[in-house]
Amino acid sequence: MAITRRDIFGRSAVGLVLASVGGSLSWMSAAQAQARGATLRTLTPTEAAWVAGLGEAIAPPAREAGLVPYLDHHLSVPPAESLLALRYLDVAPPYLDFYRPALASLARLHGTVPPPSGDPRWTAILAALLGPDPTGWQGPPGGFFLFAMRLDAVDVAYGTKAGFERLGVDYLGHIDPETAW
Repeated sequence: MAITRRDIFGRSAVGLVLASVGGSLSWMSAAQAQARGATLRTLTPTEAAWVAGLGEAIAPPAREAGLVPYLDHHLSVPPAESLLALRYLDVAPPYLDFYRPALASLARLHGTVPPPSGDPRWTAILAALLGPDPTGWQGPPGGFFLFAMRLDAVDVAYGTKAGFERLGVDYLGHIDPETAW
């Protein structure tokens, strides 16, 4: 399949991610990429585990909604084509330089495997990010990192018609989106 820059920009602008499943690249929603076990292109398995866990702790069901494939895809495209919140928060690209040190700090401070969903340790982890940076923290300020993660997690989990349905709120978009995400 020939993939052009215009194709990448057009499809990612309507919320699709380019994901590798079974060795071939396909355009799909972030939730489909998550369900099909898409191969990571940028994030390491440890980083992906922390993104999924943190997203789920902030905005369930961010993991199932595809936060990891969404973030992985948008870290893989040119910054001008990224839909990550960092683009609008005046963070200089490359955006991986924002996420990687913070995710490494989480793994270093709390272990390479994050706690499971619903584990009470998440309360302490989130509280530590909201206060002064924990001892040994490297990367952006913890509170700013959590803010950016929350924006993307909420966007993926609830920024779609399906997300509005989960909230029990009528979707009243001015213009209906071309895709589910």
